[in-house]
Amino acid sequence: MIIPIAAVLLLYLNVRKVANGTKGVLCAGLPIILTFASFFLARNNSTFFAMLQCFMVIWLCQALWMYLFWDLFLVLRQVYKKTIGKKKGRPQYKTNFVRNGARAVLAATVLLTAGLLAYGIPNHYDYKTRTLEVPVTVYGGSDASRDFKAVFFSDLHIDPLFKQEKLERLIAQCDSIKPDFVLFGGDMADVHDSVLTAQGYDKLMQRLAATAKVAAVGINGNHEAYMERAGSNPEGFLRKAGWIFLDDSTACVPADAPIACFTGRRDFQKARTFDEPRKSLAELTAANPVAAHLTTKNHSVPWIVLDHQPKGVDEDFGKFRPDFALSGHTHDGQFFPGNILIDWIWPLAYGEGYLNNVHWLVSSGVDSWGPPVRAGSDTEIWILDFKKIMKAEATGRLLTTRPRAVLSADSLIRSTQGLQKAMKIESPEISPEMKSELDSLNKAASENLQKEADSLEKHLLQSIAGDAKAAQ
Repeated sequence: MIIPIAAVLLLYLNVRKVANGTKGVLCAGLPIILTFASFFLARNNSTFFAMLQCFMVIWLCQALWMYLFWDLFLVLRQVYKKTIGKKKGRPQYKTNFVRNGARAVLAATVLLTAGLLAYGIPNHYDYKTRTLEVPVTVYGGSDASRDFKAVFFSDLHIDPLFKQEKLERLIAQCDSIKPDFVLFGGDMADVHDSVLTAQGYDKLMQRLAATAKVAAVGINGNHEAYMERAGSNPEGFLRKAGWIFLDDSTACVPADAPIACFTGRRDFQKARTFDEPRKSLAELTAANPVAAHLTTKNHSVPWIVLDHQPKGVDEDFGKFRPDFALSGHTHDGQFFPGNILIDWIWPLAYGEGYLNNVHWLVSSGVDSWGPPVRAGSDTEIWILDFKKIMKAEATGRLLTTRPRAVLSADSLIRSTQGLQKAMKIESPEISPEMKSELDSLNKAASENLQKEADSLEKHLLQSIAGDAKAAQ
């Protein structure tokens, strides 16, 4: 609370300088009152107050950093006047420098806010589609643990300024992609679930879930905690719409022959708000009979974690880590100057990386909190292609029908034999001596390649047999 109070005080003291007496107090107090009022009144599904909140939040952010630099300049100016300027004997004129400067900064903040709105609103509504190939290693898996495709999005933030056309576009895109899974990373709405139902979002979320060939999986975020505290039921809303909702739980789907196991973490904010501590990954997998082995031994199906805030995994995650983790929450800073400061706040604020040695992806979200503005960041969805890498559990070696080096040699041999056949075609441009020499070279090359392939295959089979015997 210290930082927000200090920020409000900084703004008040600076804006008050634009005018004397009561006028200055009104100029300073009114923006602060409007900002706080918009936060509470926008929750009542008021478009006017949502638009007011949009403008005031962006203005507040710009005013904070600009007045901070203005105050720093005034301090340096005062030090200069009392030291170097005084020694030089420069005359001290009485001017309205501070007042005029405060007015100039105020005007600059309004212009910058207008510019961010003009650029950021269209950029916000036009979300980007990004793709990522994700290698996952499975040990001794069956054919059920095949390659699969997922569409991941987070931070939907449905509110009075949200456009249903964006969700319609996402549904149409998922219907075209036909993913095995649709994955949601939390923060669904900033209005009550009764408002969502009244406006038809229940049907839209049902249609979105239906685009998944196997399952649609979702988790909660910090805004679910805020809305639950206000009496909403976002978890029940999604479950009724056909989603698998994971709140500190694990699901392996489909149940009869799992393609993947998903662990959905309870958001940190919900854990604090309702005094419900997050369980460890070991506890979350142990509660599911199919997933019980995920943290104790090499797993035969990919294990994916969804956690709204990218803070990494618990230290007591078990012997084996998840194959992949997905988060949102950060919005990649959303707009200036947040997009610069965000990397100082989070160890992985956006994109692909590693947290606690776990392969992690942080999305900037398909929508935005508060102001529908993106400047310096984008709204987005991710198409994830999970590629299975199978290994033998005893040896840890890659399983293939034949060694890759042998396959490569086979293809070269076939190419050489094709060249030999081609050389048998009579051509007046090639002399008999030249054809004979080429035939001899191609035959020698074929024999050498075949010997090398046989040697590689024999060596690899002996090595695998030896490792299997040692494991017994």
